[in-house]
Amino acid sequence: MNKNKLIRSDSAVSEVLGYTLVFGIVVLAIGLIYMAGIPALQSTKDATQFKSVEQGFMILNTDIRKVALDQSPVRTTKLGTAEGGMLASDPGACNLSLKIFESGNEQFNDTIELGCIEFASGVGSITCENGAVITKYASGSFMAVKPRMFKSGQDQIMFSLIKVNDSSRSASGGISQITISNPRFNESLFNTPEVYENGELEIKVDSEYADSWARFLGSEFGATFSNQSADLTSTGWCDTISFEKLVVVEYVVSVEVW
Repeated sequence: MNKNKLIRSDSAVSEVLGYTLVFGIVVLAIGLIYMAGIPALQSTKDATQFKSVEQGFMILNTDIRKVALDQSPVRTTKLGTAEGGMLASDPGACNLSLKIFESGNEQFNDTIELGCIEFASGVGSITCENGAVITKYASGSFMAVKPRMFKSGQDQIMFSLIKVNDSSRSASGGISQITISNPRFNESLFNTPEVYENGELEIKVDSEYADSWARFLGSEFGATFSNQSADLTSTGWCDTISFEKLVVVEYVVSVEVW
């Protein structure tokens, strides 16, 4: 009889140990989900939202070009923004410096404030600068849409510069509205589109996305930058670029973000 009691007692201990082990596994699994699973899910959510904002910037950039080039007087873009970021326009965020020479004589030397519309979050940032769309991550930036700056024929260069002249911002995490309008019609950098012939050109871009600008200018115009800033916020001056004809025109847009 005592032997039967002992067997029943061992059986009870076994059940208690089993329940304890199962409970411990459940608690451990829940802890791992909170420690690793939820942050991973949040990271995936943030990345997906960021990609959505990136697609919205493609539409925004198209609207900016339409207004700048007089194809539409006003355009309004609605943009779904991710939580924890900021959407803003800044007229001083991107600066283009030019030196233009004809027959060895300096004809122009000035810096043009192009500005930008930018969304910045913990994932990365996206900007519209001078008709270009650039995405930046911790590893560097990538130009998804190129600006209207190109070379054709026998060293004929065209710069269509789009300038953002307003500063405004909106908190993210919902639907933001961006209104682009044209305060003036075809206001040129030199009052009228200036044409230079048989000369030389030097370029410098100061921007948080200067590494992308350096790659674009190198690919399109053969520009070589040997003194880029260590923090990649300036391309530095490029080596001289020869041209047969150079045309530079500036278009101005007003931007309101809310």
